[in-house]
Amino acid sequence: MPLKVVVLVGVFVLVAVSFCGWYYSLPTGTDILFLDKNVLTVVLDEIPETREEAVSVAEERILNETGVSRRSFDRYFRLLVSNRTEFQWRLVFNVTAAGSPSNLNSNLTVLLVKKMLPEEGFGVADKFLVALLGSEYFNAHFTRRSFDSNSKAAGGTAYYSYLHNSTEIELSFWVRLGNDRSVTGQHTVSTPQEITVTAEQAKEIAREKGLGLEQGRKDPLSAAPVLVGGVGGRAGGWAVCWRVVWQHTPTEQDYENRTLYGLDIHCTTGEVVGEHRFVRPPPPAPAPPPPVRTAQILTLVERLGFEEVEDGAVIQVNVQNSAGEKFFVVRTFGRTVVKEGEPENADADLTLRVDYDLLLNALKSEDVAGYLQNHATSSDISVELHKSKVLLQKKGYLRLYERLKGG
Repeated sequence: MPLKVVVLVGVFVLVAVSFCGWYYSLPTGTDILFLDKNVLTVVLDEIPETREEAVSVAEERILNETGVSRRSFDRYFRLLVSNRTEFQWRLVFNVTAAGSPSNLNSNLTVLLVKKMLPEEGFGVADKFLVALLGSEYFNAHFTRRSFDSNSKAAGGTAYYSYLHNSTEIELSFWVRLGNDRSVTGQHTVSTPQEITVTAEQAKEIAREKGLGLEQGRKDPLSAAPVLVGGVGGRAGGWAVCWRVVWQHTPTEQDYENRTLYGLDIHCTTGEVVGEHRFVRPPPPAPAPPPPVRTAQILTLVERLGFEEVEDGAVIQVNVQNSAGEKFFVVRTFGRTVVKEGEPENADADLTLRVDYDLLLNALKSEDVAGYLQNHATSSDISVELHKSKVLLQKKGYLRLYERLKGG
C-alpha cells in the first residue's frame, strides 16, 4: 500500500476516534430527577412516634413516587426540616437534579397525617357548634347525618340535619375540618335562633309587600327554608329564613321592570332581609373549546416515541389556536412527566408547536405520527431545536425529531 494512502487512512482513523471521543463525552443530562408534585400526603391510622420512623415512611413514599432507587436516595434528597404536631408529621426535603447544571425542582414536603374517623370528626364539629350556639340549642336542633372524609387527606366534613320541633326540615348544615382538626369552613346559623314564623305566615307577609299580586290576581307562592348570610348586622352572620317565591313565568316586561319575584323573610322576626328580582339572562356565550389536559400531552408524546429518549430530556409543547396552553415534558427515571407551564430552571431541548384541532384529531387516530405527516401544514405544527443535532441524537431524539419534522 502506498505510503500516502497509509497516512490518509491513519489520519482518518485518528479523526474518527477523536470525533467519537468528543461525541460520547457530550453531557446528556441523564439521571435527572424531575418531580411533578411538591407535596406528598400520606394518610395513616397512626402517625410515627419517632423522627426516624417518620423519615423512613416518608422515604418509602418518595421512592414509590419517583422511581429513584434506595441506594440513590441521598444523592437526590436531603432532609431540611422535620416537625410534629399531635396529628401530623411535616418533613421538608431539599431536592437536587443530580447531573444537571440547574435544578428543576423546588423543595418537597411530605405530610404524614393521622386519619380522621367519623366519630372523631363529629366530636370536633360538635364541640365547635356547642361553643358557638350552646349545648341546649345544639341538642334540640342538630342531629348527625354523615361524615365525608377524603382518602387523600386527613380532614373531612361533618353534615347535620336541622330539627324544628323534633322534625327534620330541608336544611343541611356542615362543618369542615382540616388535617389538624381545626375548623376550616362552616355553613350553620351563627347565633341560636328559633323558627317562630310559619311558612304560611311568611307567605302572608310577602303578599303584604305585594308579592304575587298581579292585576288583581292572587298568584300562588312557595316557601322553603334557606340559610341566608349577612343577617343580623354582623358580617358573616347566618340566619334561617323563608324564601318566598312567586310562581310565575317572567315576561319581557318583567325583565324590563325588574319585577320582584322573591323575598327572604327571617324565620324568627318576620323581617324581610332580602329580595329577588327578575334579571334578563345574558345571551349564551359560545362554549370555549375544552382545554388541553396534561394527560392528552402525555398520550401525544408517548405515541410519538418519547419513551425512547434518555432521562433528562425536556420538550416544550405549545398549543396554538386555543387558550394558549403550554406544557413541558421531562423524561425522569424511566417515566414521562408532563406539567403545565414552562420550565423555570432548565432549557428545553426542543419546542413543539401544534394546532389545537390537529392535536385532538391526531389523538383520535391509530397512527399519531402518520396523521400529523398527512394532515399538518407548516402553520399547524413546527419544531424548533434549542440544542445541537449531535446532542439531540446522543440523547435519543433522532427518531422522535424525524417523526415531528415529517409532520
